[in-house]
Amino acid sequence: MASVAAIAAGVAFGAGAIGAVGSRPPNIVFIISDDQGWKDVGFHGSDIRTPNIDALAATGARLEQFYAQPMCSPTRAALMTGRYPFRYGLQIAIPSAHEYGLPADERLLPQALKEAGYQTVLIGKWHLGHADRKYWPTNRGFDHHYGPLLGEIDYFTHEQHGVLDWFRDGEPVKEPGYSTTLLGDAAVKLIEGHDPETPLFLDLAFNAPHAPFQAPAADLDRYKDIPDAARRAYAAQVTAMDEEIGRVVKALDDKGMRDDTLIFFQSDNGGTRNPMFSGEVDVSSLKSLPPDNGPYREGKGTVYEGGTRVVAVANWRGHIKPGTVVDEMIHEVDLYPTLIGLAGASAAGAK
Repeated sequence: MASVAAIAAGVAFGAGAIGAVGSRPPNIVFIISDDQGWKDVGFHGSDIRTPNIDALAATGARLEQFYAQPMCSPTRAALMTGRYPFRYGLQIAIPSAHEYGLPADERLLPQALKEAGYQTVLIGKWHLGHADRKYWPTNRGFDHHYGPLLGEIDYFTHEQHGVLDWFRDGEPVKEPGYSTTLLGDAAVKLIEGHDPETPLFLDLAFNAPHAPFQAPAADLDRYKDIPDAARRAYAAQVTAMDEEIGRVVKALDDKGMRDDTLIFFQSDNGGTRNPMFSGEVDVSSLKSLPPDNGPYREGKGTVYEGGTRVVAVANWRGHIKPGTVVDEMIHEVDLYPTLIGLAGASAAGAK
């Protein structure tokens, strides 16, 4: 498994992949997509256009044996705690009707980074507890949160089961817009206003391309050649998200923060192939679900490769060697100690 020492030596992302870190702790921009298929990026041979993710891969490291949990809440919990979720009872995604969350006695990544002097911001999906405010992100180490608390929403109304699920720092916000674009807007605005002297931890958690499969008309028009309506919408969702990622990277460049920023991109689990695991959205009318996990068996909700082996990229200009391909096993839980180590933070208090 990867470790702080290993990543500092360049082992975790491939021998010689990482150069000297230096004395300044890096900004960390952690970007996570939702239910994206392993093959559904250009650099894995997809017909879906993802030029910005592809560029991060080409100028950074492709992590070709990166494993997550088979569902979204457990993967996010593993990132936040550095521990396997079965140790604290979070093995499955949290349904909207349930009241449990990530146990409040777990010391989370943003708490450790905040204590090390980072500004900590979650823009996007939380899905680690919504029924009690003690589980909410601003009570778990994040200075700010913008976006949904639940696992899935309508991309235009920002509702689930007719109830608004869109918040800014704990207060509901009703505003127009496509959720992917709104999250990108918020991330760009944050970077533009950020004080570069303070290290930044930005967790940018898109709800795309999770069901329901919805996209603006202009994005759908890009994929007129795809006959299946669900696959067309899914492709449009992925490309819309890719464009927002490109805007975020440009904002880092424009702000002069790019060379001091580790950018990590991954999907939270494999693409959904079985309607049983699609969430609370009714997909019964679809002939098949649109994500493509390439050569890997099954998808989200299973422990086969299709459910747990996910697309992942690490990019840090001047530190990670461009074009690195890592074909060594790394798991979600490895990120907590790795990021803690790079940030110069303390793991004291973690279980």
